[in-house]
Amino acid sequence: MTDVNVVFLISIFIVAIGYLIKRLGIIKEENGDVIAKIIFNVTLPAVILKFTSTIQFELSLILLPLVNLAFGLGMAAIGIISFRKHPNRLKGAMIMTMVGFNIAHFFFPLVEGIWGAAGMQYIALVDAGNAFTIFVLCYILASVYSPKNHEEGVKIDVKFILKRLIKSAPLMSYVIALTINFSGFTIPIIFSELIDVFARANTALALLLLGIFLNFKFGKAEWISIIKVLMLRYTLGLFVGLILFFFLPTIFDPLFRIIICLSLLLPVGLAVIPFSVEYDYDQKLVTMIVNLSIIFSFGLIWVLILILGV
Repeated sequence: MTDVNVVFLISIFIVAIGYLIKRLGIIKEENGDVIAKIIFNVTLPAVILKFTSTIQFELSLILLPLVNLAFGLGMAAIGIISFRKHPNRLKGAMIMTMVGFNIAHFFFPLVEGIWGAAGMQYIALVDAGNAFTIFVLCYILASVYSPKNHEEGVKIDVKFILKRLIKSAPLMSYVIALTINFSGFTIPIIFSELIDVFARANTALALLLLGIFLNFKFGKAEWISIIKVLMLRYTLGLFVGLILFFFLPTIFDPLFRIIICLSLLLPVGLAVIPFSVEYDYDQKLVTMIVNLSIIFSFGLIWVLILILGV
């Protein structure tokens, strides 16, 4: 296990470099979309293939994606109830930011740096549940409340949703990785090495992207809704996470417990930013919540790892 403080400090430096090169005008925030596409379609699928295809499955591990799915469904229900009286444009944006986590860009680099391959096998399964939460549940909710879809009369049906899911590289990577795993197929060495090269690039690119997307120019108009979303996410995430950490049966090892606990305290998934553009939500508002959640999660997770001592 690598020293936690070293990993967090290195991560902060890389995020700061990303923010600095944006402030210097070397890269503009809109250029971050290109980096995000590279991560989503190349380096992240490589990470998924590298770790998920080699996981040694045990029945107890099914809890990892199931907890994420259950929490996502619960947060979606709470969001729908909490923002039911708001106009669709605000309601859809708030519900989107309550569902799903930024696991690949935010937590993968930290887990790999602190716990190595053992931690990555656990968090890859958490992200398998999160892939459904983000790319299916969150996407459907974004479509349902979208002012753009309502104006254009777009029909949200099974065919429409399936077409979008098939185009999701991370989601399809999980399907391929799990097929390889269960079939016992061995990836040829040349492709295995290629996957490993792309996977190693994911950490630096993901942390740089977080820095590029950081934005401290916050408005005042929607602060009540923003605080409401963050309070609900972190209060419920901390409550459920700590209960699981302390009260799971003894068959679950300490690393399993800390991963499942911290996975409920992660930032809002970056995918909501392109979703907000696609469906005509307030991108500035959505990005603001993403940025704040990154800051909160960074500090909270750092403190929890030191306190829980795993």
